[in-house]
Amino acid sequence: MTNFRAEKIVDEILRLTDEEYLQCLIDEPIEKAAFEFEFEEIKPVTHRTFLSVTASFVRHIYKGALLVPKTLSLAQAGAEAIAILEDTYQNVDTKGYYAAFIDASIRQSGLEFVLAHMAESIASTERAKHLRWACARLMDPWEWPERCLMAEILLERWKPFLPPQIKDCSPAQLVDHLPEWISTLHGVDSMVKKFMDPENPF
Repeated sequence: MTNFRAEKIVDEILRLTDEEYLQCLIDEPIEKAAFEFEFEEIKPVTHRTFLSVTASFVRHIYKGALLVPKTLSLAQAGAEAIAILEDTYQNVDTKGYYAAFIDASIRQSGLEFVLAHMAESIASTERAKHLRWACARLMDPWEWPERCLMAEILLERWKPFLPPQIKDCSPAQLVDHLPEWISTLHGVDSMVKKFMDPENPF
């Protein structure tokens, strides 16, 4: 593989994982579906109503807003809702499904708050899946030396802005962790753009 070919593949990976591209591809459809979801917020919130609403929400999002739509039964959607909250939800006192239920019960517009969190969590998961897919599709067909060359190109491009724990790695050390690394690179890119923005007060 030539350096030119490797550069083209790296450019395509970065294009497919660019922040603005991901917002349009993943975030906006999920945000739109979440906004369109209708439910009646009943007080007091019981475990039955809480699970019913969150399950219906997951079912709605998965069917209409994912890159690869999924049609879930209500029972499957309920299990998925519980898993999302167990893995991602936390308040000042505790975390998981129980913390979400408490917030939905006592907060003003509590169910709406929990659903907004779930939408963000689903979008984050979909972003991670897409990132792994992009790296696998573009890099996996190549042999180890070619993948190391791509990692080397990424390292050289971003070295001045990388944290020491990545900057000091060899390309071979980074090849198996490219999705996580590229996610870090985009975070760095976002920070650099904000820093260089003349309208940014900082």
